[in-house]
Amino acid sequence: MNQVDLNRLVWLAAGAGSKGVAAGLVGGIAPQTGITPDIATAFVGFWLAQQPGERIGPFGEGMLISSVGQMVRQPIEKLIGGFLKPTPAAAATPPANKTANQGSPDENVDAYLDATYQIK
Repeated sequence: MNQVDLNRLVWLAAGAGSKGVAAGLVGGIAPQTGITPDIATAFVGFWLAQQPGERIGPFGEGMLISSVGQMVRQPIEKLIGGFLKPTPAAAATPPANKTANQGSPDENVDAYLDATYQIK
């Protein structure tokens, strides 16, 4: 039976988790070069994935997978959102139990939750 290499899995997860940090670091440089931070981190992840070693390679793979996933998220959401759009009549009619003045949570939390989320 094949065993899962937890060490590799941890480094994949660490790379995926640090993708946001890497995107923030290159965020100031990337727009000046004409690319988005997600594309820059995909390149960095690809470069790291090519490096030898049992830690840095999976780390780069995780960063690359996360960057690609972030880049395809918006087109997929648009595609799926097109199928799940409400009908124009349902979108135009407001819910019956919403009040015109909902107030704010600072004034009365119970009234705000009831008006906004129908929580009583």
